[in-house]
Amino acid sequence: MEIVGAYACSHAGLFISRGDRAPKGQRDSVYGAFAEMGRQIRELAPDALVLIATDHGRIYPFSQVPQFTIGVSESAAGIGDSELPKFTVPVHQRFAQAILDGAIAESVDLAFSESMQIDHSFITPLMLAFGDDFIPIVPIAQNCNVPPLPTLHRSYEVGSKLGSAIEGGPPGRVVVVGTGGLSHWVGTVEQQQFMRRPAGTRLAMGKPALTLDDVGPINIDFDRAFLQTICKGATRTFLNEWNSVRLYEEAGNGAQEIRNWLLVAGLVADRPAEILAYEPVREWLTGTALVKFQV
Repeated sequence: MEIVGAYACSHAGLFISRGDRAPKGQRDSVYGAFAEMGRQIRELAPDALVLIATDHGRIYPFSQVPQFTIGVSESAAGIGDSELPKFTVPVHQRFAQAILDGAIAESVDLAFSESMQIDHSFITPLMLAFGDDFIPIVPIAQNCNVPPLPTLHRSYEVGSKLGSAIEGGPPGRVVVVGTGGLSHWVGTVEQQQFMRRPAGTRLAMGKPALTLDDVGPINIDFDRAFLQTICKGATRTFLNEWNSVRLYEEAGNGAQEIRNWLLVAGLVADRPAEILAYEPVREWLTGTALVKFQV
């Protein structure tokens, strides 16, 4: 497989369900960037979109939490969370199988699903980029939600190995998109503390219902510095200076999703990127950005 394009973007069901709450200039900037990403991807004519996102506890509850999962079913079922529609998204099964086999050969022990489900982290960027006319995907879910999480170094390393697995696969064209972050705080302080409890102590307590405020804090300085690092191709510097605890403290629990950006940076060998949009949309509770890597 040939990697003909690579992108990273934020996601939140609120981009759609609260679309009319954001200031018009910010909304138009974000929507325009997603549409442009979709247009560029269509122009690249890929056979499949390798989409790295996550799960927010609805698909993989505390009873079993994989760190990395690839869908190898014929389609992936969008579960309709976060007030989004339910979708059935086609999966490029042959490419998914090849990437799974290649990853195992690269010593990445991917979990796999023959009945893949995906949540708003996959569906939001797909809807904003393509409407309901989806390119076949290869869905990969990274645990960015339930500690203990993969280390930031591991996310980057897995990306590098997935890049080798893709390039060693059958002929074809793929575009890679990683989605998550940037800075945002999800839920009340009590809910955030519950999620950070030690593994093995949460299931018996029962997960508290999620509460979302009308507006939320965003660390613009963190977002801009992270974007600058990504765009300069200096991700290794970030890996040496940051860890999960610092991310929690300075950029929020939602910022743990930047692991999906780090994975793509590793996959494209830290090539530079350009910003398509950045907007700190407090009504969406999220520092919202899209970048295009130079592939």
